[in-house]
Amino acid sequence: MEAIVRPVTWEEWPEAARQVFQGFCSDAGETMVLERNIFVERVLPGSTIRGVSDEAMEVYRRRYAEPGEVRVGPTISGNARGLPSTVERTADVVAIVADYAEWLSQTQTPKLFVNAEPGAILTGPQREFCRSFPNQREVTVPGVHFIQEDSPNTNREGDIRGVVRGVVIC
Repeated sequence: MEAIVRPVTWEEWPEAARQVFQGFCSDAGETMVLERNIFVERVLPGSTIRGVSDEAMEVYRRRYAEPGEVRVGPTISGNARGLPSTVERTADVVAIVADYAEWLSQTQTPKLFVNAEPGAILTGPQREFCRSFPNQREVTVPGVHFIQEDSPNTNREGDIRGVVRGVVIC
């Protein structure tokens, strides 16, 4: 999955993704997530190159089978409704992301940037910011956002070598 490497404005979000994620952060967000399961049903399959098989979709759906508060979890509410955009309601998240962006841009800790091409949200200025991190290797794999679906065998096939303990993966 693509990383969020610095706070972003809504204007920096790709237009195709902006509307749905602004919806998650709006008053309609609870209905979208808790009742309609939009994150799993639309965002997940729409954020891959090759689609998601029916079998894999059933696995993803299993955790969120029942509508309502049971769907609230770190994957859905913490991610989709707590985006580090410059929106006042997520000021605490923006501060955390800004702090780790500063750290990542200065630390010599080894880093591996798994770049999804064409990508979805880690594109444009965010991608270039990520590329500026010191002591970082970049490996590009085919993918939109959910690169584990688009390039599931990358690590097994040896495309990503030399990943060691202590490497920050971006």
